[in-house]
Amino acid sequence: MKLRKQLWCMLVLLIPMFSEATEDKFKVITTFTVIADIAQNIAGNAAIVQSITKPNAEIHNYQVTPGDIRKAYDADLVLYNGLNLELWFEKFFNNLDSIPSVIVTENIKPLSISKGPYSGKPNPHAWMSTKMQLFT
Repeated sequence: MKLRKQLWCMLVLLIPMFSEATEDKFKVITTFTVIADIAQNIAGNAAIVQSITKPNAEIHNYQVTPGDIRKAYDADLVLYNGLNLELWFEKFFNNLDSIPSVIVTENIKPLSISKGPYSGKPNPHAWMSTKMQLFT
């Protein structure tokens, strides 16, 4: 949890630095809307934050479009969840290795899924609820 806060703080500090150095705003691409919303609230007017996926999109097996790739190449930073939530991301990101990225769940102890066929496995969705963010 401490490292996640440090990463978000680093993001907050880096955005103004890049924004002042160029005429264009710092561009952040996220893999889905929850991360985009959090990042936009942190960045405020200092950055343009866009989600690759749209609201209510199937995040696990999303099919990347040419437009998504164009957006990503224009980005200064890519934020993604990790914990195997975005099954498509590794293949997508292999072509973007020059763009800095942050796994927003890195170094947190994930909550486990309590029921069903995935019982005991890490729940990549747990922190997406405001209530659950307090525990992760």
